[in-house]
Amino acid sequence: LFAISVLACSGGGDPAPTPTPPTPTVNVADLVKKVWTVSSAQWDGVTKFDKSSTSNSVQGYSQYKLDLSTTGSVRLTEFDGKVFTGSYSVSTDGKTLTLSSLTSAEGAPTGTGGTITFTILSTPTATTLSLQQTAAYVKASSAIVRLALVNP
Repeated sequence: LFAISVLACSGGGDPAPTPTPPTPTVNVADLVKKVWTVSSAQWDGVTKFDKSSTSNSVQGYSQYKLDLSTTGSVRLTEFDGKVFTGSYSVSTDGKTLTLSSLTSAEGAPTGTGGTITFTILSTPTATTLSLQQTAAYVKASSAIVRLALVNP
């Protein structure tokens, strides 16, 4: 009888709860490591290009390409068709993308000294990246450029 009562008392409770696994840390540097094209571009809040529109005031964004597919190396094709190569880095907090040492046969992008810095506006996904330049860009009529990028 003693053995039966011990067994009856010890096996009736809920099993130990399964611990919740930790949420994986998002590595923005890995998420941006793709070739990006422009879905839309704004200068100081005014839409200059929308991929779905046929009447864009800056058609050149259809050729814009930000190639971050090789860790640390960037190839930037600007809206005016000029191609620049250099290096890139993502800040440790995942909020800033810096393109540096940008150069071409004609030199650095106008007015940048070879460096363009973007604020990453939201956590990138497999197909979207939202950026805003941290300083006005001479090539964009000295406006702040905001880009919605896609990786098709």
